[in-house]
Amino acid sequence: MKALSFCSGVFAVLIGFLSATAVAGSAASRPRLPFDFDSLRKIDEVQFGNLQGREHKILPEGAKTEVATIFGRKALTTDNAPGSGFCSVAVRLGAGKGMKAGVPYVLRFQYPEDAPRSYVIWNSSTRTRIAFHTGISVGDALRMPYVFPNPESIDYPLSQKWESWTTVFEPHPRYPDFPKPGNPTQTPDKGFWVVITHVNYDNDPTSVGMALGMLSLYEAPAQERLDMVVRRPPAGLPQRHLFWREEMSDGFLFDDKNPSFTREHAVDWYEGKIHLAKFLGYDTFSRDLLEFGHNQGWDSSKFGSNDWVYQSNRPELWHKMVQLATKYGMNILPMYEYCGSMGGRLALGPQKRAKTLGNQRKGPNGRDDYTHIHWSEKGNIDVTDPDAVEDLRKILEITIADENKNGNFLGAWIRPRSAGIPVSFSDRCIELFSKETSTPATRDTLRSDRGLYQKYIQWWNLKRRDYLCSIRDYLRKPEVIGKDAVLLFTGDPSEPGNLIAFGGIVTDDPSRFPNDKCKTPEQVVSEHLGLKRLTSPSDTWGGWEWQHAIPAADPQNYTKTPGVMQTVAFNRLYSVADTSVFRNFRTPDGLAMIRHYPLNEHVIKNDDLGYYITDVEVGGPYCMLAEARALANGDPRFIGYLTSNNMQRGFPEYVRAFNQAFLALPALPSTLLKDAASNPEVVVRAIRTPKNGNWFAIINTSLKDAVDVRLHEKLAAIPGMRDYITTKAVDPKAPLTLYPGQVLVWHSMNWIR
Repeated sequence: MKALSFCSGVFAVLIGFLSATAVAGSAASRPRLPFDFDSLRKIDEVQFGNLQGREHKILPEGAKTEVATIFGRKALTTDNAPGSGFCSVAVRLGAGKGMKAGVPYVLRFQYPEDAPRSYVIWNSSTRTRIAFHTGISVGDALRMPYVFPNPESIDYPLSQKWESWTTVFEPHPRYPDFPKPGNPTQTPDKGFWVVITHVNYDNDPTSVGMALGMLSLYEAPAQERLDMVVRRPPAGLPQRHLFWREEMSDGFLFDDKNPSFTREHAVDWYEGKIHLAKFLGYDTFSRDLLEFGHNQGWDSSKFGSNDWVYQSNRPELWHKMVQLATKYGMNILPMYEYCGSMGGRLALGPQKRAKTLGNQRKGPNGRDDYTHIHWSEKGNIDVTDPDAVEDLRKILEITIADENKNGNFLGAWIRPRSAGIPVSFSDRCIELFSKETSTPATRDTLRSDRGLYQKYIQWWNLKRRDYLCSIRDYLRKPEVIGKDAVLLFTGDPSEPGNLIAFGGIVTDDPSRFPNDKCKTPEQVVSEHLGLKRLTSPSDTWGGWEWQHAIPAADPQNYTKTPGVMQTVAFNRLYSVADTSVFRNFRTPDGLAMIRHYPLNEHVIKNDDLGYYITDVEVGGPYCMLAEARALANGDPRFIGYLTSNNMQRGFPEYVRAFNQAFLALPALPSTLLKDAASNPEVVVRAIRTPKNGNWFAIINTSLKDAVDVRLHEKLAAIPGMRDYITTKAVDPKAPLTLYPGQVLVWHSMNWIR
């Protein structure tokens, strides 16, 4: 990105003066929800400070709780002293209140933001668990059983007042009871459980525990009032896109013994997802059509059915989902965890034509596996194998080309799991390398000659690019999608994402964790630890070949490759701080970013809570600060989310505000206007177009309100400036006050003089 400098002696003085006086002035106004709580019909309410007469449970029995007065209101508090275990407080809401399935409701949880705290909230009626944290708490569990969580502890300012966590949801027809959630025995007329949990001390040592104020249930406005109004750039300009994919959410839809949704009404579950997307401002519908290579609801009969790809017991579901997404005006971006077709005698995946370098056959029954995760290594493909192009092409023909008349497809999203598309050292592959590079090679010489090995990896990376370009070329055929189709490739199969080359905690105060390895956010950037991790081979051990099972990203091979984007993993603030990451991953069609959530799987193993898995967000405006900083530092075109269970957001006003601003910007290269604002943490990006005027994104990247911010005089002198979303005229000379992560989108037909 180019930087346009406005530096001058006068302006430098002005910056210093205004920065020093920025504390004077009023706080930034927060975005509003599309409804006012006072205008909604209240269905039920629970005061945690007085649970007498309410059906409730506190787990485990004997857990320490007490009622405290915080900011003049009562709250039920839980302890998180060293050695403490988990604690859950559960209440039933809405029993006998006439609730119905598929009807939108609003759930509001009020809590005091007085100290660092964490909350995990389970809504039984939607089987949704989502968490948030405040202050210096780490949020995601610090010591997960299966993965490294990329922990971060930042001193997010506390508002020192009562705040609200809010969700809009639609109850399922049937759902589990509590505790020991299992079979879906409950119906909306019986109400539903809300369970609020805190993990044990070792996993969240910087949190002081929970403080529970009030839980309220409201009848939501009609769906058309909930939908976020999106003002896109004019037709003809490239657009930006937002989407999510859920990992562990819809299994019960394929279970004929589970009465949550009957087969004929299975698509209704996705209609609720689209309602939520329209409310939150996500414009693109995405769903995995292959999960660990297995068919997730499309008809494989065209090319062999079970002999090629095992047929789903809901083969009609994808067709119905495409029609549904189109009905609601959603773009479509299907996702594939591809490892070759998985089926019978015609299936490519089980042939496992990609081979390891060591050929130690450490898998079950002497199978040539790359990793110890044997259940995920049932299939793979070799990118140099022409059959691998045709195999995936047939899947895309059924799921995209044959459906394209029914919906607006953007392209495809490929995310192989471990060893799904590995580096292959088959005899055929090594012979091909030797022929194409005129460099004789064998397994033995590749193992012993480091230089030869590196040359082979570089060659294979280019073969992977050729493979992805072949898929892109198919998608760009006029009869499939067309010339603007894109292929997103997420080579990182891990849930947390390979975010950082450092096995410790990133924190602005290492003294919080005296027994752990720590680095500051500044060190992460100066040492380029994010870029190093994203582009380095995976660590391995014990003779396994993780470095080949999960080939490192090679963004340098795509900087001039149109239509194919290797995605950037992000989550923590440090993961969006280093501009070199974005420069390296940018392609002619822009930048794609995927937010990886660590899942927190089995952080609590307790039958009373059921299968424990959750995503975590930061409370209040900070829930979108990473996205705002990504826009400021990297300017992505695509932002996707790999969620652990059912997608939900607890601070929708901030999510909607960012998404509305993001989608209002054309997906064109932007210019970073250096020193464009008096506050150095307020970033301005500009996008010029030949015929449609100029867009300006004004972004507060700070942890604090940016108060009385002045734009540089040249920028402030642009005539005809309007807020692009509201279309109202704005005075660019007037001081601005922005909350953390706020993005303003202005537009003018004029440019800087």
